[in-house]
Amino acid sequence: MRTRRGDGAGGIAADRAGRCDAAGADRGGLVRAFMSDEALFSLADRAGLSVVWHDVFGTAHHVAPEVLRPLLAALGHEADSDGACAASLARLDEESRATPKLVTALAGGDIRFRHDGGEARLTREDGTIVETRAEPVGDGWARLPPVDEVGYHTLAIGERTIGIAVAPARAFTMRDALDRAGRGGKAWGLAAQVYGLPRAGDGGIGDFAALAELARRAAERGADAIAISPIHALYASEPGHYGPYGPSSRMALNPVYAALDCDDPVPDLEDVTGESPGGLVDWRRFTPPRYAALRAAFAQERHEAAFRAFLSDPPPALLLHARFEALVAHQLAHGAGRDWRHWPDALRSPATPEVAAILAAEGEQVEFHLFAQYRVRSDLRRAQLAATGAGMAVGLIADLAVGADPAGSDAWGRPLEVLRGASVGAPPDEFNRRGQNWGLTAFSPRGLRDSGFSALRDMLGAALEPTGGVRIDHAMGLSRLWIIPEGGEAKDGCFLRYPFDDMRRLVMLESVRHRGIVVAEDLGTVPEGFRDGLATGGIAGMSILWFERDGDRFVPPAHWRADTAALTTTHDLPTAAGWWRGTDIGWRERLHVAGEDAEKRAFDRGCLWDACVQSGAASGESPGPDEADAIADAVIAHVATASSDLVILPIEDVMALREQPNIPGTIDEHPNWRRRLPEPVETCLAAPRVAARLKTIDGKRRSS
Repeated sequence: MRTRRGDGAGGIAADRAGRCDAAGADRGGLVRAFMSDEALFSLADRAGLSVVWHDVFGTAHHVAPEVLRPLLAALGHEADSDGACAASLARLDEESRATPKLVTALAGGDIRFRHDGGEARLTREDGTIVETRAEPVGDGWARLPPVDEVGYHTLAIGERTIGIAVAPARAFTMRDALDRAGRGGKAWGLAAQVYGLPRAGDGGIGDFAALAELARRAAERGADAIAISPIHALYASEPGHYGPYGPSSRMALNPVYAALDCDDPVPDLEDVTGESPGGLVDWRRFTPPRYAALRAAFAQERHEAAFRAFLSDPPPALLLHARFEALVAHQLAHGAGRDWRHWPDALRSPATPEVAAILAAEGEQVEFHLFAQYRVRSDLRRAQLAATGAGMAVGLIADLAVGADPAGSDAWGRPLEVLRGASVGAPPDEFNRRGQNWGLTAFSPRGLRDSGFSALRDMLGAALEPTGGVRIDHAMGLSRLWIIPEGGEAKDGCFLRYPFDDMRRLVMLESVRHRGIVVAEDLGTVPEGFRDGLATGGIAGMSILWFERDGDRFVPPAHWRADTAALTTTHDLPTAAGWWRGTDIGWRERLHVAGEDAEKRAFDRGCLWDACVQSGAASGESPGPDEADAIADAVIAHVATASSDLVILPIEDVMALREQPNIPGTIDEHPNWRRRLPEPVETCLAAPRVAARLKTIDGKRRSS
């Protein structure tokens, strides 16, 4: 299992100079320094690779030719010689002059695209047809008159058909959600790990029935949202692969979360240690019974009209995932591994006759995995309805992982739309001097453009359709990603540019289409103008207590950026009680991971308490390190004063728990993604101190 952290997510240097895009670099000086590699560097820059990047300390780094060549190969560009570079540049020139498959624009704004222009016919999403004309504007570009109607439209011009995605000026925001609910003031919500929500009959893994119950209970106390970690599809065949940020598919869901009753397991020794009072999820042991329950449900429900209607026209992304799962099961039964990259060539693509023959013989297995997706998505919708039906303005906020497992169904089923031969991560920074390699694949910028951004649109739609919003993990991926040659070290990578304007507009469009809010993880050193671009488009960033510092001083939450969701902490960071006690320091000492020491933490405790006193959240002397309830009371009241329209409290802070869900950079040394809450969802918010905290934040937010 892999764990990961955002680009510089330590966040301490979030706003230092450190621009990693080469667009402003002195390319002339670069070429003079590397005259023999002029063709290579020109190709790399044209392909979107930043051949010069600056770290958080402002130091310039020149990317070595031996790093660029394999990365260019992963992007589909030959670069083994000057001649190969010249040929690849020529192909890029030709591609840049081609008419695109999809053009994005803002409502009422300029619509420009590569074309000679001429008479055209625009078919709007609602079926209305408008005769129009694309005017030539020079250098092979044409301009279409502005379109005010938001949506996906189709332009027929000459012999070409072009998609026109018209985005609104802003995404659907938290303020929009509150207005829809007829509410004043500001909002708050909880964050929770679905697997960690206990209920009777859950079989040892929390599910969407438990999530629905938590949503109802939280809504009774005034919450407007429940943010959850990724619920993407993993692997039916490998329950030991349970890290939510390394999914098989970001379009499909994890069927383990279907609302099905199972026998509750007898605790084993691991469950009764004092480390996790609620016990630990034993994924390897508890996952198979949940799939058995799904198969029993499939036998009973497979002929029901609703499922047969779904089966007659399943979403293409879900059909691909179901076929992949059936193919994996077939390969395992015949002695092969589940990693499609090691299968025979004829099975490495979904469109071969050999794959079709196997799937024809495994038709019932494909149908079962489609049922699993149908059932778990239906249960997620029920959880969302439970949330909004109980009065939440937003409901569930899903989480989109930054990438996917290169051995998974997205990489197998959409080979031209993802990176192959490279993985994504983070450059060396003051949080991790060696950088990070997450071992994930991500979208290919070239593949996105060639496919009309279909994978991005499918992913956003799949997340937003059954929920009330989405958090985009490592949202810098809308603008750039640190990519590393396959088998290379994290430090030997470089930034790859993405079409930010196009991707941002599609996020805004999908947000409005589904009436769902968007929160972007914008921590760390971000590209220039990135946060402004998000804010202008109504996409909220994130403000986290531990990172909102001015030197040693904690900045008052009232002075945090208003266009963010405000949080006490995240799943990757210490809880309030854990930070106060130094639980995270103890873990790092055990794991020999560098970080803040006990002396510095003692000083920082004083700084935090002073900030809580100044904001009116606390009074009197600072509590002792073991006084978890006292610091949880103060921190929650403190962050409740944030200027943001939405405050999100991890349930671990609401319950004053010391252990965090995940410690980045660890695998099995820490029980990542396994901790269960110590109380069932029916009662976890009812304890007097917990209820008092929720009453405090609800009062402060509604009166804001």
